[in-house]
Amino acid sequence: MRVAAPITCLLAGGNAVVHAFSSVQHRAQPNGSVSANCEKACAELSTAFGLALHYPDSDNFTIWDAKQQEVRPACRIEPSNASQVSQVLDILVNHWCHFAVKGGGHSRNPGDSNSVGGVTVDLDRMTQVKILDESRARVGGGANTLQVYKALDSHNLSFVGGRVGTVGVGGFTLGGGTSPFTSKYGWALDNVYEYEVVLANSTITTANETHNADLYFALRGGGNNFGIVTAFTVRTFTQGFVSTTMTTYSRNQTAKVLDQVYELSTDETLTSDPDMSYDSFYTYSSADDSFILSGTQRYAKPVRNPAVFDEINRIPTLTRSTTISNMSSLTHDPEPLGVTRHLFGTLTVAPSRSLLARAVTIFEQEVQAIKSVECMVANFITYAVPRTAIAAMKQRGGNALGIHGDQPLFLILISTAWSDASGDTAVNTMTENTIQRVKEAAASLGVANPFLYINYASAAQAPEVFAGYGEKNVQRLQEIQRAVDPRGVFTSQGLWTGFVKLI
Repeated sequence: MRVAAPITCLLAGGNAVVHAFSSVQHRAQPNGSVSANCEKACAELSTAFGLALHYPDSDNFTIWDAKQQEVRPACRIEPSNASQVSQVLDILVNHWCHFAVKGGGHSRNPGDSNSVGGVTVDLDRMTQVKILDESRARVGGGANTLQVYKALDSHNLSFVGGRVGTVGVGGFTLGGGTSPFTSKYGWALDNVYEYEVVLANSTITTANETHNADLYFALRGGGNNFGIVTAFTVRTFTQGFVSTTMTTYSRNQTAKVLDQVYELSTDETLTSDPDMSYDSFYTYSSADDSFILSGTQRYAKPVRNPAVFDEINRIPTLTRSTTISNMSSLTHDPEPLGVTRHLFGTLTVAPSRSLLARAVTIFEQEVQAIKSVECMVANFITYAVPRTAIAAMKQRGGNALGIHGDQPLFLILISTAWSDASGDTAVNTMTENTIQRVKEAAASLGVANPFLYINYASAAQAPEVFAGYGEKNVQRLQEIQRAVDPRGVFTSQGLWTGFVKLI
C-alpha cells in the first residue's frame, strides 16, 4: 500500500518534477560504475538473447520508485521463461557479475530490483496466468497483482493478492502478502501450493509441501535469499464483485474513529465476518498543509452497507464513496512510474486503543518537523492481522514468519511519498523517529511485538527483520540457504545484495 505525491506536484512543472522526469529519460545520476565482469556478462547476454538485452542509454525502462529509477545498470535483460532465467543466472555467476531481479518493482532502495552498475533481470515477459482448475492457477514470476486479478476476474475467480495493482506477485508473496482477502484465506504466502525456482547453480526445481519441503518453508517468508522464483501455483477461489467504501473524517471525530478501528480488529463478533477488512490512514499532505483521518472498508461481497461496519458508519464523515466492482477495477492504478520517491517503515503491535492515540500524536509531531519537504504525502497506516490469518500460518508445514498465538495483531506502516532527493534525509529521520517512539510507547504499554513485515521494512530496519522471526526459524532458514546456495550468490556478500538479506 502506498499513496503518491499530490497530483498537483506531478503536474506543476516545478524543479522537483523536472528533476524526476529527467531521471526517467536520461538516468543522469551516476549510482555505480560498471565492472569489467559485468561488461563481459552483458556482452554474452547480448549475443545469447539479442533484442531482449537493453543498454541504459537506449532503454525505455521505468520502475515504480524514483530512487530506483535513477539507478544506472550495466544492462537489463528480459528472459521469457525459467530456462532463460537459468541461462541468464549461469552467465552472471560465471562472470561473478552482481545483479538484481525485478518482478513488479515495488521495492524502494537502489539495488533491490534495479541493479546499481550490474545486470537488472526483468521478469516482465513472464506474466502468464494459467488457470489449472477452480482452486489453482499458475502465475508467472513477473506478474503484478492487476494482471492476475484481470485474468481471474473473467472466470469469477480471485486470489490472495495485493491492494495496489502494480505490486508484483513475486516480492509480495515471498515476503508475506497481506490482502483484502486475508480475513478469509490468510496471507498470500500461505496460499501458494508450489514454487518454481531457479537456484544459484542454475538448476530449475520446484518446491511444495512434499517435494523440497525445506525450500518450500523458506520461500514462505524468506524473501529473495534462496533463488529466483519463476512461477507460483496459487490458491484460487470463487469471487464476484467486492464492495469498497472510502471515508474521511474531521479531526474532532478522531477519538470515535480510533475506537471503532480498535473494535473492528478485536471484537470477535465483528472479526468473525470473513468478508470484511478495514484499513485506517492518518495522512499529511503538503498540498494543503493538513492532516486527515480516513478509512477503507472492504467487503468481499457486492453489499453497499454491510452490517459489520454499522457502528463506524454512525460517525459523521467529511466524504464517503462506495465502489462495487471486480478486483482488477478496484486495484487499477494509473499513477506514472518513476517520478515519486517512497519510503516505508514498519512495526507490529498487539491491538491497543491507547497506543493508537499515542502513535497518531507521535506521527503528527514528527511530520510537523519536516513540513518543508516538497510535495510530501506521509501516511500512518494500520492493517489488522486477524486471528484467522494467524491460524492459517500453521497450514502446510507452517511458514517462516514466527507469528503465533490466537490473538490479532496490528501492522503499522509509515508510508511517505515525496518528489525530490533534497527531502531524503528528512523523510528518513522522520520515519526512524516515528518508528522508535511508537516502539517505545508499545513497550511501555506491554503491547510490543518483535515481528517486522519484511515488505514494509526500511533499509535501516533490515538487520532487525529476521531476528523477529525467532531464533529457531532463523537458524533453519540459514541452514536451508547454505544448502541451496553454497557459494552465497543470494547473500549480502554475493551477487544480489539488495532487499533484506538473511546472511
